Amino acid sequence: MSVIYEIKAMSRAIDNERQERIQSYRDSCSSTSHRQLFNTLNHDIDVKAQGLIGSNRAEYEAQKAAKLAAADARDAENEAFWDSLM
Repeated sequence: MSVIYEIKAMSRAIDNERQERIQSYRDSCSSTSHRQLFNTLNHDIDVKAQGLIGSNRAEYEAQKAAKLAAADARDAENEAFWDSLM
């Protein structure tokens, strides 16, 4: 009987280590979101775009909103992926 308990204990230890590793990878990947990355990379363009007026400004804002929505969607997909592993 003690062998069965040892095997179960080893199995739990392996499962715990797996969960800890997955959480570690998840934390590492989630430390910077796609939205944060987009905003960081787009900062210089955003500053220059402040001078846009009229339809150019509206077009820029629409483009930026679409890219931010795509970044948020990628972040949601990443979270769903990590959730599925847990």
